[in-house]
Amino acid sequence: MNIIFDIGNVLVKLDPERAFKRLAKNINPLTAMLIWAKKDEFLAEVRKEQDLLETGKMTIQQFYSRLKGKIGLKIDFDLFEEAWCDMFDLNQEVIDYARDLSESHNIFFASNTNESHIKYLQKEYPEIFFVKGMGLSYELESLKPEKEFFEKLFEKFNLTPESCLFIDDLQKNVDGARELGVQSILFKDLDQLKSELEKMI
Repeated sequence: MNIIFDIGNVLVKLDPERAFKRLAKNINPLTAMLIWAKKDEFLAEVRKEQDLLETGKMTIQQFYSRLKGKIGLKIDFDLFEEAWCDMFDLNQEVIDYARDLSESHNIFFASNTNESHIKYLQKEYPEIFFVKGMGLSYELESLKPEKEFFEKLFEKFNLTPESCLFIDDLQKNVDGARELGVQSILFKDLDQLKSELEKMI
């Protein structure tokens, strides 16, 4: 069995507000207040830029330049990248479970992410990279739940939908995989994952 794990909010917990709070310390206080007052609108706007970053259509340097122009960021690129990557915490119990599964199954990652975040994770948490391979959106030039993402993932590792089991924390991604005939689990917590997974393998 080929078991494909999402990274964010499955193996690694995400706290993007932590990164934004660090960045907010380096902009005009009034601008920070205005952004915080319209936080959802601002995050939606940044999400559009991040989609370009995570499909390889924009570099992290270009992303930094656009964000700097939008909010008047007063730090250099290196400090920006450090703050932008300060949003991860290991979900250790799930990582341990996935590593145990790797003794009898092929484990892959499938993640909407960017090169900067992956390099950070590889540097700070090398222990999570025990997998057979990774399908990363910036390399596949597409995002989950797009059909193209999964097709490129299967092609890259010579997989078939019927041979895979996909685990993700977002319903839309699970639905996208299921539409292609992939057994899929909507991740909620470790106990739920174990219960559902053990019925499928």
